[in-house]
Amino acid sequence: MTEERIVFIGGGAAGATAALETRKRNRDAKITVIEAGPYPQYSCCALPFVLGREIETYEGILIFDEGFYRDYGKLDLMLNTRVVGIDRESKMVICERCSVGYDKLVISTGSYAFVPPIPGIEGIGLGKRTFTYKFMPEAEALDRAISDANKVVVIGAGLVGIEVADALRRRGLDVTIVELLPTVIHMMLDEDMARLVTDELENMGIKLMLGTKVEGIEETEGSVIVSIPGERLEVDACVIASGVRAETSLAKKAGLDVGMGIIVDDHMHTSDPDIYSCGDCIETTNAVTGRRTLDQLGSSAVRQARVVAANLAGGDIAIRPTLSTSITHIGSLGVAAVGITSNSARDSGFDVLTARFKGSTLPEYYPGGREITIKLVFTPEKKLLGAQIIGTDGVLARIDTISAIMQLGGGLDELNYLETAYTPPLSPTIDPICLAAGAALKKCERARRG
Repeated sequence: MTEERIVFIGGGAAGATAALETRKRNRDAKITVIEAGPYPQYSCCALPFVLGREIETYEGILIFDEGFYRDYGKLDLMLNTRVVGIDRESKMVICERCSVGYDKLVISTGSYAFVPPIPGIEGIGLGKRTFTYKFMPEAEALDRAISDANKVVVIGAGLVGIEVADALRRRGLDVTIVELLPTVIHMMLDEDMARLVTDELENMGIKLMLGTKVEGIEETEGSVIVSIPGERLEVDACVIASGVRAETSLAKKAGLDVGMGIIVDDHMHTSDPDIYSCGDCIETTNAVTGRRTLDQLGSSAVRQARVVAANLAGGDIAIRPTLSTSITHIGSLGVAAVGITSNSARDSGFDVLTARFKGSTLPEYYPGGREITIKLVFTPEKKLLGAQIIGTDGVLARIDTISAIMQLGGGLDELNYLETAYTPPLSPTIDPICLAAGAALKKCERARRG
C-alpha cells in the first residue's frame, strides 16, 4: 500500500498549522508544504510590534525554524517555491521548477496587500520608499528605510494602518494617516466608538486626515510626495495599508468555485472533494447575518486549519460560522469587537438598537480602576448582534465573554444576569458588560412600548 500524499500550498498560519496537525493524526502520510516566501510560518499580526520594538527581532516571531518542520514534523518544507498551477485531472501541483503529486490538496494561499489605483503608483517600484505591509520581507524593508527617516505617511486607517502608524510613532517619527472614509477601523467600530481611537491617536501626536482622497503619489530621489486636495505631503516614506484581498488566482485557474474568496463547505472542502482550503483565501459564513464573508483573522485561520486536519484524518468536523471576534492595541487602549457594527446590521436588514455604557474596571471606592466603554448592538427582541469595547484594561476578557455568550446562542438576558466573580482589588460587584446589557434591555422595553 502506497503512502498517502498530502500537499499544502502556503506555509502561513493556516497551511503550516494544518500540516502539523495532520502529522499528529497521520504518522505515515507524505506531507509536503510549498511556500512562496523565504520564511517558514511566522505571525503576520506581530509585524507592527516588531516595527515598534515591543518585540526585539523579526526572527523572534518565527513560530518554528525550518529544522523543526523537517526533523520533528517530518514534513517536506519547500521555501521560495512558487506554484503556478494545479492539474486536478492528474493530481499534480505545478511549481516553477518542479511538480508535486497529491492525493489530497490543501490550498492556503492567504491574502495579499491591496494597492489602490492611485495616480502615479504604477511608476513606483514598491519597496524603496513606498511600501505595502503584509509580509515579513516588506516589514523588514520598511524598517530599514525608516532608520534615517523623519516623516511618514500611512495611507489607510484600517487595523494594519493604525497599528503601523502607532509603531512608527513609538519609533519617534512624524506620522500622518490619510484615510478616504470619515472614520477609522470602520469594519470593526461604529463612528462614536472610533472617535475614542481617533482621540488616542491624536494625543500620541499622529495627524489624522480623514475623509481625504489621495490624488497622486510620486517618488523623488530622496522623498515621497503624496498629493491630497489642496496639499502635497512630502515625506521620507509612505506605507500603503488599504486592506487585503483573498489570493484566489490558483484556485480560479484550476476551475474551483470562487467568489470573494475560495468557496468551501462547512467541512472545508472546495468544489473538488480532494481539495480543501483554509485561511485568508476562503469565504466563510457570518454567524449573525448568515451571509458569506471574508473573515481574514489569524485566529480564524488556525481554527479552520484544525478542522481541515481533523477531516483529512477521517473526521467529520464542521466549522462554525464566524463572529469575527477581534482585538488590537493602540497607544494605551485595547480595542475589541465581536459580531457586526450597527451600520452592517442595518445593511443586513435588522431592526437595530444600540446602548453605550461607560464604567470602571474596579468599584468606585477602590483606587486604580480604569475607564472602560462598552457598546452593544442588538434588536428590540433582545438578540445580540455585536459589541465593541475600548479601554486601557480588562478589554480582552470581556470581549471574549460576550463572544462566548453569542456563540452559545445567548442574548441580552443571558448577558445581563451573567454570574461574574467579585473582589474589590480585581472587579466590581456587577461587571460593566452586565450593566451595559441592563441599559440595552431598558431600550428594548421602551421600543416594545412604542
